[in-house]
Amino acid sequence: METCLNMYNGSVLVNFTIGFGNNIFQYCFARLLAEKNNFNLIHREIPQLSIPDKRSDHFDKSLPTYLVTDTNAFQAMEQKLPRGNYIVQGYYEDYRFYKDHISRIRSWFPQFQIKNKKDLILHLRLQNRLIQKSHHMNHVQVDCYKRTIEKFDCENLHIVTDAKKWDLYDKADIQEIRDEVASGPNPKSPWVSEEKSIEYMNHLVSGLEEYRPIIHCNNAPVIPNSGALRGNFMDDFELISSFNNVMLFNSTFSWWAALLGGASKVGTFGPWKPNKGLNSKNLGRTTFPGWFSWGTIDDLYWKNL
Repeated sequence: METCLNMYNGSVLVNFTIGFGNNIFQYCFARLLAEKNNFNLIHREIPQLSIPDKRSDHFDKSLPTYLVTDTNAFQAMEQKLPRGNYIVQGYYEDYRFYKDHISRIRSWFPQFQIKNKKDLILHLRLQNRLIQKSHHMNHVQVDCYKRTIEKFDCENLHIVTDAKKWDLYDKADIQEIRDEVASGPNPKSPWVSEEKSIEYMNHLVSGLEEYRPIIHCNNAPVIPNSGALRGNFMDDFELISSFNNVMLFNSTFSWWAALLGGASKVGTFGPWKPNKGLNSKNLGRTTFPGWFSWGTIDDLYWKNL
């Protein structure tokens, strides 16, 4: 009779990083890899999505250990892997890993229901992205947002954001964001000037005012060491997943909310994060049914990549 250890060919161990959307990518990639090869899956819990903690009940320390990173992820997924323990340590932000498994992946999570079919929801990650140079360089002109909004046949525009308020900003508002980010995991990340942060935020608020958007501001306290994630972030996730029309910039958070919710029309920013190289990620070019890309590098607000 086989022992528990021999029921599996080995184990996949997931090293989760900071970032809720990142963790979903890491979990889904690892689970696809584990199920394909009949490996045991080991990871900590994701309680917000009812993913329980799975520890090493069937971990066989006698097997060789391998590392699966973004560099060799496709090779690992495409072949039958030898028995061993595989450490999943990367981001796996490539829609091609998941395109043939969408229904299966949705079954792993709580079932989200589309409740709003007549309006459009636009997700805007702001907060740390208003002050950190690495994110600030990716901001898009409001005219590009407007052109894309017009591609949706919708009655109302909803904006969901982690900003504390949707209004014109001043130096005190930016200083508050700086104080929150300074207490997080990347306190030494270079910042732009207060004037640039204010300029872009007010550019968005004034530019989208004509739509009289319905605003959903998340003003819960920031979770310590989370990278600016707010305490009730699942309210935003569930809200996005309840819309049939979703527009997002370069957030893995809203990418997954749109996918798990089953939105029929989703617009993603094509260059995704151009400051990291135009070919670094393809999530902005996701080709799932009903998904389309919007914007180009020419639509960036700051022309200093």
